[in-house]
Amino acid sequence: MRPRALLVPLVALLACAVAVPAAASQERAHPKPEPVSFSYLGETELPNALQFEGTTVGGLSSISWDARTGKYLIISDDRSQIDPARFYTAAISARRGAVTLRLEATAPLRQADGSPFPPTSADGAVIAPDPEGIAVDPRHRRFAWSSEGERVLSPLTLGDPAVRLADASGRTTATLPIAPQLHMNAQEVGPRRNQTLEGLSYTPNGAQLWAAMEDPLYQDGEDPAADHGARVRFTEYDAAHRLPVAQYAYPLSPLFEAGPAGSTNGVSDIAALGGGRFLVLERAFTTRNKIRVFEADASRATDVLGRDALAAAPMTAMRKRLVVDLAAVHGLPRIDNVEGITVGPRLHDGRRLVVLVSDDNFSTGQVTQVIAFAASGL
Repeated sequence: MRPRALLVPLVALLACAVAVPAAASQERAHPKPEPVSFSYLGETELPNALQFEGTTVGGLSSISWDARTGKYLIISDDRSQIDPARFYTAAISARRGAVTLRLEATAPLRQADGSPFPPTSADGAVIAPDPEGIAVDPRHRRFAWSSEGERVLSPLTLGDPAVRLADASGRTTATLPIAPQLHMNAQEVGPRRNQTLEGLSYTPNGAQLWAAMEDPLYQDGEDPAADHGARVRFTEYDAAHRLPVAQYAYPLSPLFEAGPAGSTNGVSDIAALGGGRFLVLERAFTTRNKIRVFEADASRATDVLGRDALAAAPMTAMRKRLVVDLAAVHGLPRIDNVEGITVGPRLHDGRRLVVLVSDDNFSTGQVTQVIAFAASGL
């Protein structure tokens, strides 16, 4: 694939942003809700390399609750290397001290012609998706899912991040345009490899779809380190028009401690709450995992959709506050590579169930873990 220039003409995209008002702005008149708080219910773990309907269960990177069915969709980040790229349907129940997950079905993520996605070819001519985010559309029998794309310089392999719509069977029905800054490049501009569209969520009313970058673009600054954080982009789509209409900078926390090469902190998933509010899952790793959930608010943030680089002009980033650090959760037996978060049904006491899921990277040294909280303020 030939290298792309980072910026495509912005005229058509920004015209759409003018014609379709950003929903975060439309909802800003809502009264201020109470702060979100979590109460730990419990966790459960799946056996390593569990076999289910001819697939190896692992790499679970995002989870989304379907209010119509009461089930959960969970995506695997298998790049069609172990089994075809796929998602699972599961039933999850939780009460204090007892969390259960029962897998009910699996299906491949399929191309528009109905065929499964093939693995990446040795010459880079075929690039498999890297599934990372999944979001059930609350208004239609479909879901959205995101891929991080690919960036390898030798042999040159460039694949843009993508947001796709799929019907209930997993067949691709549309690929949404991405914001112009998110195209892959051979130069150090645009997204870094494996640090792109990691979080994905519809708002509760289904009017907006949000896609969150894991880490900053090259031109937006360095990855977070122990002495500084970073700013990553959250893109708002108008779900009906299927176009990006706004973008905001989220302040990613510094790395919690200095670590070896490869240490990282990033946004691994989001849950959009409406009114420009989110639950944001930050996943950090040095020699150990640190998982934090923040409540974030874009209602007073600067729209940066038309900005090539965040430092090009003064701006206001999204606000955030810590909801929970898993290291402080009493009774949680371990903290693994937690990558997914979703808001589930209302519990008997009026609080909402929030479910987190971990990605075991198909490794015997990690686990597939489901963690449940009861949340107020949602």
